[in-house]
Amino acid sequence: MVVIAEPDLRRDLSGSHIADPSYRRSRTKRKFDGSGTVLVGALGSFWRAQTAGWLFGALFAVVSRILAFEDVAFAFALTAVLEPLGFALTTLAYRIFRHRIGGVTLTVVAVALALSIAGGVLQMLIANAMKDVLQPTIDPDYGANGSVIPAIYYTLIFLGWSLAYLWIKADADARKQRMRRHRAREEALRAELHQLRLQLDSHFLFNVLNTVAMEIPEEPDTALEMIHRITAYLRYLLENQTRRICPLSDEIEAMMAYIRIQELRFEGRLECVVEVDPAARPVAVPHLILQPLVENAVKHGLRSPANRFAVGITVECRDADLFIEISNPGRLEAGERDRPPIGLANIRRRLELHYPLGHALTLIQAGDNVIARLMLRGAACFA
Repeated sequence: MVVIAEPDLRRDLSGSHIADPSYRRSRTKRKFDGSGTVLVGALGSFWRAQTAGWLFGALFAVVSRILAFEDVAFAFALTAVLEPLGFALTTLAYRIFRHRIGGVTLTVVAVALALSIAGGVLQMLIANAMKDVLQPTIDPDYGANGSVIPAIYYTLIFLGWSLAYLWIKADADARKQRMRRHRAREEALRAELHQLRLQLDSHFLFNVLNTVAMEIPEEPDTALEMIHRITAYLRYLLENQTRRICPLSDEIEAMMAYIRIQELRFEGRLECVVEVDPAARPVAVPHLILQPLVENAVKHGLRSPANRFAVGITVECRDADLFIEISNPGRLEAGERDRPPIGLANIRRRLELHYPLGHALTLIQAGDNVIARLMLRGAACFA
């Protein structure tokens, strides 16, 4: 007999074994990597960053040259030649670094330094040639060594640009590798979840077929009805075989279908009392999370010497936590906490994957009853 009742919300299911701090789920948040990729990410692409950087550099250069040469036209002419050339040279360096350079090593830094010096010298030669042709009488304020200043200035710019780009590229490559490893691990965990589901389905099918086989010789009509109910339950499994997460209400319906199969088997010995908090019904939970717990409770309750035994199922939702309690008469066998049967071991591993730090599954002895208590916190992973 199945009795469905609303739960007593005053009842506390959050015992000390569930409130263990080790089970508290860390609410990790995705944080944007505070690295050099922020610049490129904010501007949208390399070309936006490149253009914006050189436009800013051109503005700074033209102001500096106006102050140095006191000739606006010459300052603009010099900037109109040198800054586009700098843009072109760094674009060429981008092509070289992007396709020919692997990781950042001392050799790569040396190459960047050599290219920067070569670019600086080229800029110096062009700047001095333009000065000799356009304004041969201008003598900059920085003295006799003024002709060397463009080489130093652009060498530092090119070197800074090269090191910044290599750093950003190395960081981006490292992030890509981390993402590949993360995707590979995620696919492996999804495959493991699928295998666990297959294992659970096979375990259930093995048990129910054994049950039917025992009923056929003595109770063929009962066995036939069991086959009909098993067929309906298997249809549910097939229709939902690709689901990893489902509403708790669906799990309760599947659990009730399983209980009806067991009721036929035990011919009135089994009584189930189900208390479900209405607020818990829409909560998403891993598919087939209740049936193995109920199966384990029925299996151990059957050992009770009484003519009838009761299995109690209570579900309560409290804030972001879901509490499930399943009780049955019996004694908790020695070593069962450490070496649970295949159904419970399967659930433990699935919970570790779906709720890495947000679950607790415990078996306790409470008087003459064994109680399985399950706490789920937050949303499941691999939904």
